[in-house]
Amino acid sequence: RAVEAVGRAEAEQMRMKAAAYAQYGDAAILSLVLEALPQIASEVAAPLAKTEEIVLIGGSDKIGQEVTKLIGTLPPAVQALTGVDISGVLEKLPGARLIQTA
Repeated sequence: RAVEAVGRAEAEQMRMKAAAYAQYGDAAILSLVLEALPQIASEVAAPLAKTEEIVLIGGSDKIGQEVTKLIGTLPPAVQALTGVDISGVLEKLPGARLIQTA
């Protein structure tokens, strides 16, 4: 009976979340993505924890280009991991604008 009660409680919680997400639309999706970002960042950074040294060769312009390129890969990575187009969600925020990089 305890297992059944837990199952019913979890099912009710899921129904309540689904209703809230349906009511708030994009804001709910953004909330889910923002809640998932620390986990995503942790997974992405895990291999870097094993790295002793990173050497970037080139002038300061080259380093800026590499950082920009790296940051540009984050939205597709988030979409691949979560199924959410974070750029599309963020574009809908009041006052937000998407800056395209070459």
